[in-house]
Amino acid sequence: MAQGLIDFLKKQFSNIPQSLFEKNLRKKNITVNSKKVKNLFKLKVNDVVDIFTEFKIDNMIKKKKFFFTSKDLNQLKKNFIFECEDYCILNKPYGYASQDGSKVKTNIIDILNTSSKNYHLVHRLDKEATGLMLIAKNRHYAKKFSEMFKFREIIKRYLVIINGKIKKNKGEIQTKDTFNGKEIVSKLYFEVISKKNNFSYIEVDLITGRKHQIRKQFSNLGHPIVGDVKYGDKKNKVPLCLLSYKIEFKYNNKIKKYKAIIPDDFKTCLEKFF
Repeated sequence: MAQGLIDFLKKQFSNIPQSLFEKNLRKKNITVNSKKVKNLFKLKVNDVVDIFTEFKIDNMIKKKKFFFTSKDLNQLKKNFIFECEDYCILNKPYGYASQDGSKVKTNIIDILNTSSKNYHLVHRLDKEATGLMLIAKNRHYAKKFSEMFKFREIIKRYLVIINGKIKKNKGEIQTKDTFNGKEIVSKLYFEVISKKNNFSYIEVDLITGRKHQIRKQFSNLGHPIVGDVKYGDKKNKVPLCLLSYKIEFKYNNKIKKYKAIIPDDFKTCLEKFF
């Protein structure tokens, strides 16, 4: 019977958080048969797992003790807008990274898993962004939701405020990049809700989910998102105006729809600019 790679690694290194395994898989520090694989990979007989890194157990334990408090866990739990046995919908607050990283002090998946439950990340939001995240609560639905995202069976819509009055009231933005020798297409649709005072308020239908995709694509058009210092907004000293607003998918043959409450900082910007 095939065994999950993460389950195998957990048995070998019981004190290591899952997020660290996932990070090293992405960096190709852990390979199977000399190839990069994803965290949901199933091991077969005669597969060879190579580990090219040293897990710093003591440092990780200190990090969790220092940064992950009951306050963090309670804060996230309060922001669940729905939870069942297979998944939960988190209305992510500002300032929480989705997962572990070299410059990350607190991250959602490790904080949630301190409650002894098996939460699994199936997509990500930037640390500076707010809004809805779908999180699986077992490996079966982690795989299922990951496949649904891959085949675009999960609808994600965002609200953004951008600098400048964008010319078109609706349209498609598509860009192409090369990564590891492969052409990567990034695509979204947008529709303007309002334009005023050299700002545009827009709804985005995200088709692909590349890192910082919405931020990069609007910045490349000369319309950086309000509050996005990294991608060109140097004048508006406010939190990033990027909200994961709606998420929709099929679960148990029923369409599930969820909508985020617009946070106070985002409302303040709407009132100020529009």
